[in-house]
Amino acid sequence: MTPQSTSDVDWQSLLIAGFGATCALLTWLVVGALTGLGKSPSLLFPSAVLITLVGAVVGLTRGAIVLWTATAAALIAFCVIAMTSFVTRVLPTSAMVRRDNLPAVPLDAVVVLSGGITPDGMLVPEALDRLLTGLALMRDSVAPVLVVTEPRRSRHGVTAAADQARVRALVARPFPMLMVDSVHTTRDEAVNAWRMLDARNAKRVAVVTSPLHTRRACATFEQVGFVVTCVPAVSRVYSVTGADNGSDRLTLFREWLYERAAWTEYRIRGWVARPTR
Repeated sequence: MTPQSTSDVDWQSLLIAGFGATCALLTWLVVGALTGLGKSPSLLFPSAVLITLVGAVVGLTRGAIVLWTATAAALIAFCVIAMTSFVTRVLPTSAMVRRDNLPAVPLDAVVVLSGGITPDGMLVPEALDRLLTGLALMRDSVAPVLVVTEPRRSRHGVTAAADQARVRALVARPFPMLMVDSVHTTRDEAVNAWRMLDARNAKRVAVVTSPLHTRRACATFEQVGFVVTCVPAVSRVYSVTGADNGSDRLTLFREWLYERAAWTEYRIRGWVARPTR
């Protein structure tokens, strides 16, 4: 009877450990979907192996109740965010969007912020949205100079310069396009743009970026000395008010969460000006 009893206990422990591992992995994947970690396989998937092992161990201890609770909370959060209008009706996403009226007189420059590039040096959709909005301003003679910031893929040395030039050529009106090179953060874009434009006595600029990025980006440019007119790009990546399916809601939530965290970091570092509007 004893060997049979021991066997039963072993199978029970194995099932509990497996359940703990499954719950831990599920929680980690949900967190990845809600925060954007899913866009970084090098971070998400290797960590998932460790999380699964930890879940198996925790599932056999009294700490299992914490794991079950975390899993239930993650699933509920995912369902609320992806399947309801919580993101558009409850979260203050619109408060992250800053939209200033264009002045009656021309500005000194239009500054279009970068948004990432593909391994082939092509602008990602968010970056293309920003550049197209900036070109529309140049078409309407909002400023005599267009400034674009160029991200650089450090591993392969790929740049977006060629693709930016191809898109710029779509606007026939002649105007110079200046390049702020090798930027990695919004702070880099603001500081390097100031170094370039201050020498030209160009301080009144329109800053073009994605809608939820406008509040932080424009405050960052103001902190280094620019007088900023903030222009949200026409976004084809997400809608701030019209997200009506799970994919769009998750995208909007991730963007909002990222900007909230980044705004807090920039405030702590003193990289953003205090709101004046």
